[in-house]
Amino acid sequence: MAAKAKWTILTYIAAHNNIQYYGKRSYDQIIGVGSTPKVVQGILFDWPDGAARYITACPGGVVKQEQLGDYDSADPDSLIKNAQWVFGQYPAEHYGLILWSHGSGWRPEEIEEIASKIRHDTQVDEQEARSRSSTTGSRAFFRSTLQTILKKERATDRAICFDDGSGHSLDTIELERVTREIANSIGQKIDLIGMDACLMGNIEVAYQLRNNVEYMVASEELVPGQSWPYDIIFGELQNTPDLQSGDLSELIVSEYLHYYKNHPPVFGNGDITKIALDLSKTNTFITSMKELAETLIANMKEAIHYLEKAQTDTYIVETSEESRVSNKFNFHLWDIKSVVRHLGKNIQHEKIKSAANNVIETFDKCGLVVRSEHMGEWFDNIGGLSVYLIAPKRNKQRHISDYYPDLAFSKDAKWYDLLMAYDYNQIS
Repeated sequence: MAAKAKWTILTYIAAHNNIQYYGKRSYDQIIGVGSTPKVVQGILFDWPDGAARYITACPGGVVKQEQLGDYDSADPDSLIKNAQWVFGQYPAEHYGLILWSHGSGWRPEEIEEIASKIRHDTQVDEQEARSRSSTTGSRAFFRSTLQTILKKERATDRAICFDDGSGHSLDTIELERVTREIANSIGQKIDLIGMDACLMGNIEVAYQLRNNVEYMVASEELVPGQSWPYDIIFGELQNTPDLQSGDLSELIVSEYLHYYKNHPPVFGNGDITKIALDLSKTNTFITSMKELAETLIANMKEAIHYLEKAQTDTYIVETSEESRVSNKFNFHLWDIKSVVRHLGKNIQHEKIKSAANNVIETFDKCGLVVRSEHMGEWFDNIGGLSVYLIAPKRNKQRHISDYYPDLAFSKDAKWYDLLMAYDYNQIS
């Protein structure tokens, strides 16, 4: 039997969407690097012309491939099966899974197609599909997430689901199942999961995956279409195949930042953030978040204005006083360290101030963050990890995702309870 590789990595490129040519760019980079006996690269590549899966050759090209034709790469079960196909054939000491997907939303015709299959009517029409394809709420990773949203009877209900973070919650739940099944099939945790997709760098995702994944690399902001510099990252891994999981996660963040410093993104104002997390440390951090949530709930009448102001202060900084377009705010995702730091700085309530300062100290010292980088002075004080935190609305109904209470973080950190208490109607 051949010796195990040091690393076997699957890069799952779900580019059957409006950034298909960027997907082809990433595919070409990985094919160009190829595999070695110590580092095996597998690819699933899906775009409008069809899908195929590959094992790259040494030193470049393809040694094995299967054409898959018209393929649903957004089906979570497809992801599981492809990971099992690659990892089962090429066992290794370490396994990496890179998820490359929707950076700018689903195509309108895809939304119409999914709606017609699950609803058997025309209530999701071309106009609504076109509108939803251009919004941040349409950035669901999995087709099952979009199906659940589109099942809603009324357009107003579907709009709420698109806009309230439901996609975020549903995707997180589905991703936990995917990683659990893959981990079970390889008999160990996935050493590294990389999210080459937008808005995935949040505590809900990290905590949900902690039992199935060792390290996670993601961004709490948008990811440029140019994606990761795969040729550089995987080239470095080939040169140093003995890299441990934490070292590789740190390398990805470092090379990502270095690449975009030399090749500024073509959109926006340099919205670059990337974080590497040691998920074995999430429990320690969640304890501090739970303490903060419970303290805020117990003292919400005194805290609500200060917490709301902390979000406003964060918004002003990260949008450069609204001179740049914000991104994660449309999903109600907020940088944890920024909001909590502003809260601790402004409030005089000793218990709340102490709990807030403890969150910052734990975040900085518990070992959760392996490396965090950014570009843009508006991000200079961020932590790089976001949380779902919908601001209260005076005299108006606000909608919290129906699926958020199912997340492990929501329950264990008492965060859903905090969201429910963080409401002017509850304290008046």
